[in-house]
Amino acid sequence: MAELSEFQKRRLENIKRNNDLLKKLNLNGVSGRLKSEAGVNDKPKAKKSNGHKKVIKKEPKVAKMPTRRSRRLMGETSDGKEVPHVSDYELLKRSDFNKTAAADMEELKSTAVVGDVKLSDLIKSEDESELLARFQSYNNKNFSSGDFFKEIQKHKKVSGDVAALQKEFDLQIYEIFEPNEVKIVSDRISAMFFHPAVDRKLVVAGDTTGNLGLWNVHSEAPQDEVEAPDITTVKLFNKNVAKIDVFPQDSSKLMTASYDGVLRSIDLSSLQSDEVLTLRDAYEDPMGISEFQFSYEDPNQVFMTTLGGEFTSFDIRTKPTPTNIRRLADKKIGSFSINPRRPYEIATGSLDRTLKIWDVRKTVKSAEWLQNEDHPSLDLVASYDSRLSVSAVSYAPMDGSLVCNGYDDTIRIFDAKEVPPVELQPKLTLKHNCQSGRWTSILKARFKANMDVFAIANMSRAIDIYHSSGEQLAHLKTATVPAVVSWHPMQNWIVGGNSSGKVFLFQD
Repeated sequence: MAELSEFQKRRLENIKRNNDLLKKLNLNGVSGRLKSEAGVNDKPKAKKSNGHKKVIKKEPKVAKMPTRRSRRLMGETSDGKEVPHVSDYELLKRSDFNKTAAADMEELKSTAVVGDVKLSDLIKSEDESELLARFQSYNNKNFSSGDFFKEIQKHKKVSGDVAALQKEFDLQIYEIFEPNEVKIVSDRISAMFFHPAVDRKLVVAGDTTGNLGLWNVHSEAPQDEVEAPDITTVKLFNKNVAKIDVFPQDSSKLMTASYDGVLRSIDLSSLQSDEVLTLRDAYEDPMGISEFQFSYEDPNQVFMTTLGGEFTSFDIRTKPTPTNIRRLADKKIGSFSINPRRPYEIATGSLDRTLKIWDVRKTVKSAEWLQNEDHPSLDLVASYDSRLSVSAVSYAPMDGSLVCNGYDDTIRIFDAKEVPPVELQPKLTLKHNCQSGRWTSILKARFKANMDVFAIANMSRAIDIYHSSGEQLAHLKTATVPAVVSWHPMQNWIVGGNSSGKVFLFQD
């Protein structure tokens, strides 16, 4: 037997001392006398009847029946006939089959669309010819091939008269359908786009589960009072739809990107959706695309940023295999914008609490500010450090202003007409509540394509419109927070989407 430790010996001594103390106090005897004097008997008395213990007979329990019984529960059909008997084995087989089918359906829902597909194949309930009829009108009849940016240049407006602009943007909400009826997608809207057609309105939205919704806006009230909005919804991705835009060379084709790392095109004239590229890293893991934009200098060139802080570009005329990936931040780049005055400059807003301006023509082999200094980057032109993360950046089309907003509850406007200084300083700061939380999409200020006017959602349930001088032009009230906003590039039309997949359309 192992020798006891000092602690164990001390413990045994304490136990022995306590037992001796209890014996001296005679507590057990005292306890017995107290119970006897109080008339307390620990043993329960047995009940007797005529000298014998009384035996209690237990009645069998009656099974409870429902107060109302349906014919189905009684094994009858509605006309009183007996339901055909199905064996337990058959029921088991059916149950297993239903479970397997449900599991297969869930797996199918979570599987990404790969390769080239027809949208009509993904929407089984719709007739293909009927679908084509809805979208074939959004073709190149509004713009000749390749001059979309030139068309916007023609529609640019210069105006410094604030009173005239306030009157111009006194927009009215679309009234043919209530916003509560216009549910484009099923979940929280993460991207919005207004098609540039001027004779008809097409609003496109993407949500956080990868659904894409297209709303053909009726300009006249339908004759049938029960008619619903003309909305087509299809699931193309598994994660957030990050950006929707139109091809500059062909207004009948849309480009969409997602957090899956997938870039897809959609031809409205044929409803064909092609996979443009899937962006992957060195380990073949998808790199989530946070934003893309077509170059002003070359409409075939596409710039992209990722959730990991990278930047890349590619030519859509070739089979895209981006290898020129440059790291611009150690965290997510939530937004970037191309400078229309100097198209080789881009501004980025990042989760690392910075606004930075880059020269895409120059590559730096290693940057001192990066945690991974061996990764190539772009030449840093200027930067601004924010107290909290920068959510959005956007260049004005004419006067060289650059707007950004973030979680520090401010809208900051910078003067970027000339090459900016290394350390950026805002020319104007506006207070604005940007605390959207986890259930509302991030608020992002966006300039209109043909005017020095930008819009941003308001947490007080409105869309605010400002001039680049900081003057507020409109406060368009809505029923809920229209977190994601999108301008029509030439008309004074704007749309905002909320967390329920519903939209608010304002027009002049």
